[in-house]
Amino acid sequence: MRLNSEFQLRTQQQRVDILAHNIANISTAGFKASVVNLAEAFDAQEKSANLSLYGGIPNGAALGVGTGALYHGKRIDMSQGIVTSSNNPWDLAIDGQGFFQVKPPNGDIAYTRAGMFQLDRDGLLVNQQGYAIQPEVIIPPDSGEVQVKPNGDILAMVDGKQEVIGQIILANFTNTDGLQQISDSLFLETPESGVAITGTPGSNDMGEVKSGAIEQSNVDLTTAMTDLIQAQRAYQMDARMLQQEDEMLAKANALRR
Repeated sequence: MRLNSEFQLRTQQQRVDILAHNIANISTAGFKASVVNLAEAFDAQEKSANLSLYGGIPNGAALGVGTGALYHGKRIDMSQGIVTSSNNPWDLAIDGQGFFQVKPPNGDIAYTRAGMFQLDRDGLLVNQQGYAIQPEVIIPPDSGEVQVKPNGDILAMVDGKQEVIGQIILANFTNTDGLQQISDSLFLETPESGVAITGTPGSNDMGEVKSGAIEQSNVDLTTAMTDLIQAQRAYQMDARMLQQEDEMLAKANALRR
C-alpha cells in the first residue's frame, strides 16, 4: 500500500508542477500548454520492461488493477491560441498550422509560434531574444511603408514603387507532438517529429500570416485553475493516506516487539 501511495503522491506533484507552469505562462505569447499524460498503473507496468519510464516504478513492484493513475510524461497542446491585434506591423501571428523559423546562437533552427518580431540595428528581422528569422529578412533603411501580406510577402515602397523585399517562410511537421520543447515557446525537430516541411503561408496546409497581431497563450485559465485545485486536493489526500500508512506500520512494528 505504501508503494502505491508514493506513486500517487508523485503523480499529483507532477500534475501540480505542470499546471502551475501553464498558469504562470498565461500571458506568454505563443506559449503552448503542457498536458499531463496519466496511465493506469497496471497498463504502465505492462507497457515497458523499463518500468522507471512510467512514474518511476521499480522492478518487482507489485501493482495491480485499481492502483490508480501514474504520471506517464507530458505532451504539448499545439492548438492555436487566441489572436489579438497590436499596433506593431512586425507582430506576426499564424492563423492555422505552421511555425516561424528562427536561429539561436548555437546555429540550430528552432521553431516558434511567438511572432513578436522587430528590426535590429542592421535591419535584420529578429524575435524578442534577438534570433533572426529564417530565411533571413533584411529591411533596407530607406524603405518606405512596409506591409506583410497573408502569403508572407513583405512589401515596401522603394523609389516610389511598391516592391517585394522579403518573404516569410513557415515550417510544419508530420508529428508536432514529437517536437522537443527547449523553452516556453521554442521547439526543435526530432526524429519523432519528422523533418521540417517548409512553404509559403497559405500553401500546402500552412496557415496565413497576420500582421499587427499576436497569438496569445493557449492556456485556458478557468480549466487550468480548476485542474490545479483538484490536483492539490488529491495531493493532500494522498499525503494524508501515506502518513496514516506510516502510523499503521509503526504500530504494527511496535506490536511485534
